[in-house]
Amino acid sequence: MVAIVVAIGGLGCARVSLHVEDPEAQHHEDVVPSVAPPDEALADSPVVAEAARSVVKVNTMAPVCQKQLSGSGVVIAPSRVMSAAHTVAGAETVTVSADGRDWPATVVSFDPSMDIAVLDVPGQPALTGADALVLGYPGGGPLVATPARIREIIELRGPDIYNTTTVKREVYVIRGHVRQGDSGGPLIDLNNRVLGISFGAAVDDPETGFVLTARQIYSLVVQGVGATAPVATGACVG
Repeated sequence: MVAIVVAIGGLGCARVSLHVEDPEAQHHEDVVPSVAPPDEALADSPVVAEAARSVVKVNTMAPVCQKQLSGSGVVIAPSRVMSAAHTVAGAETVTVSADGRDWPATVVSFDPSMDIAVLDVPGQPALTGADALVLGYPGGGPLVATPARIREIIELRGPDIYNTTTVKREVYVIRGHVRQGDSGGPLIDLNNRVLGISFGAAVDDPETGFVLTARQIYSLVVQGVGATAPVATGACVG
């Protein structure tokens, strides 16, 4: 019986060696089969660009171990990322990064035997290229679902609704029509998750729309749900 030793590095608090017992190894001259070298051209395969939309960076802080670690993960469902358990082992703080943005995460499943962890990432955004739908009543007519696709997330600087001050907002830039009457309606993904609230379109490109991200409006959602007293609506616009 031959034991194959696999060292797992970068653990939250330790290093371990995993012994994989192979009862059949005694029947083979080589424990590890010989294969041809990897095809380096695969790194430029179209599948990489497609898959990259679902791959995120996982950053962890483990003060008790005096370690700051970085690993990878994959989006497996809305607001859920799967990673390696040793990436988050001992961590008190976990964040997920994608498209140049960071989101706090919580470990909701941790299996040290399989070396698998699942993270809850509230408000995790849709990634570039993801399908979405703009829902609204354009032109005051019936409800219309307009297909869209995420271009990117940006920090957009622009005027407030009265054009009196400049504000900075985190927004999705989408490829898709946001028509007059769509403003205030949701942008949803194909799992019926609200990604944000539509509010405008590019002046020079009707196929480019702008949507406030769910993270940008989260505090206002919480505030609005708990509000009970009426407030002033300000001056008219336009």
